[in-house]
Amino acid sequence: MKNKSAYWLSHTPVEKFNLIELAHTQRAISNFVKILTKEEIPVEFFENNQGESMTDGKKIAISSTINLNNIDSVVGLAIHEGAHCKHTNFKVLKKISNRLLEGNLMGGRRWIEMLLNFIEDRRIDNLVYHNAPGYQDYYRAMYDRYYYSKVVDKGLKGKEYREENWESYMFRIINMFNKNSDPTALHCLPTIYKAVDLKNIGRLTSTKHSLELAITIYQLLAMHFSLKKGPDLKHQNQINKKNAKNKNKVSKEEIKKAFSKQENFLKGQTSKTSLTKKETKQVEAIGKSNIQIKDIKVLDTSCPVHVIEGITPAIIESNLYDTFYINDLKHRPQVEDGINIGKKLLRKLRVRNEQITLASKRLKSGKIDPRRIYAANFEDDLFYKIDRANYKPISLHVTIDGSGSMDGTKWQQVLTNTIALGYVALKMDNIDLTISIRTSGYNPNSSSSTAQIPLLILAFDSKKNTLRDLKRLAYYKANGLTPEGMCLNALNEFIPNSSYYLDSYLINMSDGYPTFEYGKDLNYRGEKAILDTAKAVKNIKKKGVKILSYFIQSSTTKVKEKELNENFQIMYGKEASFIDPKNVNEVTKTLNSLFLERNLIS
Repeated sequence: MKNKSAYWLSHTPVEKFNLIELAHTQRAISNFVKILTKEEIPVEFFENNQGESMTDGKKIAISSTINLNNIDSVVGLAIHEGAHCKHTNFKVLKKISNRLLEGNLMGGRRWIEMLLNFIEDRRIDNLVYHNAPGYQDYYRAMYDRYYYSKVVDKGLKGKEYREENWESYMFRIINMFNKNSDPTALHCLPTIYKAVDLKNIGRLTSTKHSLELAITIYQLLAMHFSLKKGPDLKHQNQINKKNAKNKNKVSKEEIKKAFSKQENFLKGQTSKTSLTKKETKQVEAIGKSNIQIKDIKVLDTSCPVHVIEGITPAIIESNLYDTFYINDLKHRPQVEDGINIGKKLLRKLRVRNEQITLASKRLKSGKIDPRRIYAANFEDDLFYKIDRANYKPISLHVTIDGSGSMDGTKWQQVLTNTIALGYVALKMDNIDLTISIRTSGYNPNSSSSTAQIPLLILAFDSKKNTLRDLKRLAYYKANGLTPEGMCLNALNEFIPNSSYYLDSYLINMSDGYPTFEYGKDLNYRGEKAILDTAKAVKNIKKKGVKILSYFIQSSTTKVKEKELNENFQIMYGKEASFIDPKNVNEVTKTLNSLFLERNLIS
């Protein structure tokens, strides 16, 4: 396996991850960090103008440029920064000036901080590497990306960075765990290697211990440079270069560039690509929502259908698919009207919550009736039985065409009546209602501003949602195309089968022909799209689901009413009917009669 992340990636992208893949990856990395730290540490993508910074112990920032080639190293870096959150005392880092002033060490702050970062990294990485072996592959990928390179290997073997100066020592110290490191390259390196003692780095149990070791190494080098001046230092440099191997020579500029990358890593300033503010909101919305991508076979190809489970505030605020208004002012009246209608309807339906009880007496078997004991002389009709029956539960799925042609009066009437049904379902024990919207939306995975994908919004589920969730239907903006059959195929798995214990219904409301285009490969319209929709409906009917379908008319549809009626019945069956948008409440009346049917189970 090329990378470990392939085990948990639910997709196999090759290029840069799109927004949905980024959100899934962010969620997975957050879980890794949570397991490590046992805390809810936010893992976020960098936004534009945020700059680059190490973790502050409260959140972790990662790059948005992720692909299969670097995913393991991104995970490793997040785990590394999570280890800082768990094991590094950030108060020590913030108050380092006090310690340096106390020891008259402010002149060496740059080198002490670099040494501290190096030692603290080795300390916390050692803890995680040995205590969480499942993360080792991610750590190796991180070190391969940020520390190991052919240029660094050649630099460690060659003549460069062998002068007795601070830069040479730092290059050699932060690469002391490299197999090509040379402890004899500089005069004091053996002493420093011994002081760091990488094999026993676990003896350091706090950030304060790391700081004290960094100060010790700095003082050792400062004393070394003060004693070795002039000719002595020049002579030492000549000896160091003479002992170096001159194979595979690289320029000092190349080594310096690789060294600079390592320095940035120690400072927490790894290269992180930023997202725009809009993209950040969209990734956040995806992360907080349950969005699935289902590949649906359609005509001679396949097409991804995006399925949103629930309308969350994050989805609305980010306007992820350009299918929601920023506020609900436009459709708030319809929501309020729907709730009022629902309250009236509920009063008529209270009977469905009642249990029907029938007591049968004077039986020859069953439970003893104490009131019949007085007549026990040679009689055997002392028993009774109580039969209880409930109204058969109903699973009702209302699926609405949310395309642009539904905007206006049609959508307002449909919304009002759908809200009424949702309100009733919330108050009834044996009516479960789900509401879905079929439409298309702008593809967040595409850089094209016009690319659209079929979109199925599972907007409401009375089993798990509340009235507040139901009211969020007011934010929906009727827009987009009509990928009818594709969305119905994706919807099929969310509709339960009918059985002895359950009546399952699908109520469809739409106003036009199936129409959709997906790139150059799919032109979904005409007879083929009608037959594809009919096939999707037939597959739902196979589950014993009863389908009631309503075509919502308009002035333009009345011109071709006969043709539309024939095609609509091809798609949804002979029971499909036409209805005026002003009389959508006829749907509610039909369902009211359905609810009150004396269909009982005992």
